[in-house]
Amino acid sequence: MSNYFKKAGALLLVVFSLHAYGQQATDFSGKWEGTANWGVQNYTLTLELTQIGDSLTGQVFTETLNKNKFAKYSVAGNATNGVALVKGTSYVDKKGLWCLPGIEITQVNDTRIVGKWKANMIANGCLMPGIGKLDLSKSGTSSPQLVKSVPAQREITPSEDPVAGNALANELKKRDYYALVIAVQDYKDPNILDLDNPIADARSLVNELETDYSFKKENVTFLQNPDRTTIIETFDLLTQKINDADNLLVFYAGHGIWDESIEQGYWLPSDAKKSSKAAWLSNGTIRDYIRAIDSKHTLLITDACFSGGILKQREAFRESKAILEMYKLPSRRAMTSGSLKTVPDKSVFIEYLTKALKNNEQPLISADQLFTSFKYNVINNSPNGQVPQYGVIQQANDEGGDFIFLRK
Repeated sequence: MSNYFKKAGALLLVVFSLHAYGQQATDFSGKWEGTANWGVQNYTLTLELTQIGDSLTGQVFTETLNKNKFAKYSVAGNATNGVALVKGTSYVDKKGLWCLPGIEITQVNDTRIVGKWKANMIANGCLMPGIGKLDLSKSGTSSPQLVKSVPAQREITPSEDPVAGNALANELKKRDYYALVIAVQDYKDPNILDLDNPIADARSLVNELETDYSFKKENVTFLQNPDRTTIIETFDLLTQKINDADNLLVFYAGHGIWDESIEQGYWLPSDAKKSSKAAWLSNGTIRDYIRAIDSKHTLLITDACFSGGILKQREAFRESKAILEMYKLPSRRAMTSGSLKTVPDKSVFIEYLTKALKNNEQPLISADQLFTSFKYNVINNSPNGQVPQYGVIQQANDEGGDFIFLRK
């Protein structure tokens, strides 16, 4: 479905996978109500469908929690072999900026459906890509009750069973690892100080990824002194190229700015101006692209001042989990050279990050394991005691997994 979502345009796509524990439902009629979200925005959603034979008609109503903005639109489609496909036909009413997205929904039981949806940047004037989740109950039913499941057996870790670790490594070799490496050190605005080391630092990381890890040269994009347009266009290409079996690493080295008045961080591309934010690249935009790229795991590494601002909630450490467990669930994580403070031009962060990758002898290593291995080296050797951060990128569809580096 991911290719369809990327091309969805101004359509609402609802796919019900109604096998519900061995029982396949055939009638989609009813009123479904519950909650959904668009990034940081939560809202209520009601879906009403009427089925006659294989034909489906209905309406969708969405409303923000403060009831200031809403949208109501008609849908129509068909049901075939237990799958319902409906498309938005027209708005009935709309207040605010809304998109008609693609939605995939699975029935948990007779009274509950859950799912996710996507919208692109083009359809109906949307300002940004949207990805969200929804949880709906059939109207008139009590609170959803999950089907009781049989307790799962404990996962065998690769260290306990090398065969399991080898199986995961072999599986990862079939998947593509992409990297977008961005280094900005020369600025057109004379009022912004040029930097000395970002390109050299980024090149050392690229060489390490291509030499010792499963990043093919053709899947590594290295942008040197790009302007804002080039960065945005490259992100757009990645949204089309990467699928949910792939892994993506994004690295940025350059100036970072934190605007305390709006609590927003920015990257400064080469065409940035000190006097205007027009060419600055906000953490919000970066997060939205990371959310929109349909990878299995995305790891963002930033070596810039105030880079910790991308982490709404920072967690330096978290409970160690088996590699197999961490790979199962999608992740959107960030590793930054510091928190909300300046960092030196000569980066000890990238030095010890690259050294940790080079010295690693394990065939599989998670991003949090990698981070833990060099964090204190950065703290102890930086001139201003910078403290690198590692954690979840909030509202970016992280589901508890982690990025796994595969050594050649």
